[in-house]
Amino acid sequence: MTARVTGAAALVLFVTACQMTGAPPLFELRPPGRTGVAFANTLREDDSVYNVIDFDYLYNGGGVAIADVNNDGLLDIYFAGNMVSSRLYLNRGHFRFQDVTEAAGVGTHVWVSGVTVVDINQDGLPDLYLSVGGPDSTRRGNLLFVNQGPDKNGTPRFVEEARRFGIADSGYNTHAAFLDYDRDGDLDLYVLRNALESHNRNRIRPKVGDGQAPSTDRLYRNNGDGTFTDARPASWPRDTASAWR
Repeated sequence: MTARVTGAAALVLFVTACQMTGAPPLFELRPPGRTGVAFANTLREDDSVYNVIDFDYLYNGGGVAIADVNNDGLLDIYFAGNMVSSRLYLNRGHFRFQDVTEAAGVGTHVWVSGVTVVDINQDGLPDLYLSVGGPDSTRRGNLLFVNQGPDKNGTPRFVEEARRFGIADSGYNTHAAFLDYDRDGDLDLYVLRNALESHNRNRIRPKVGDGQAPSTDRLYRNNGDGTFTDARPASWPRDTASAWR
């Protein structure tokens, strides 16, 4: 069975001017044929893994980011995909977009549950940080697409460098936010988790407060040298999967 989750991804709404009561609607529907935006987060259900009984978060969806990734003054669109590749649509003006996913190097083959825009290296170019979840633990690990700047055609190039920055977090991640929590002038990272826990929910257990639970969020401190460090106390276990399951 195939489920087609489209939502705001299949059809893009653009604001139009409305100056008085009785004027045309505030929103105008522009279909893919006019905008060039044809992304669909298509899900393929089965009776073994990809269903809401075995995989609670099947219909949670992905995410979307709006940013001027090539600094041309126009806002571009990046859609996060679950069972399909994420896609980058470059704004070419007049509400026309071009799919530049392959040329930009931002395609994905994992379950992306959220995307965050951040200038990770403070070079004035927006970068993309992707939160990765999904039922297969061997295919997790957040991604960081670092913007290398546009080519002569205005298409930006990205390089995936999450491991180099130390933020390829492999938990069940749903989203992320960057903030300067320690007020030292650089952006730190907060990763939001909501894991598929395998324990019997009918069995009473003590509260786990030492960071071992797979649903415990993560905070990464920016070291100021292009790397991040897990901000949890050093005494807390780091192998959350084996410690909990």
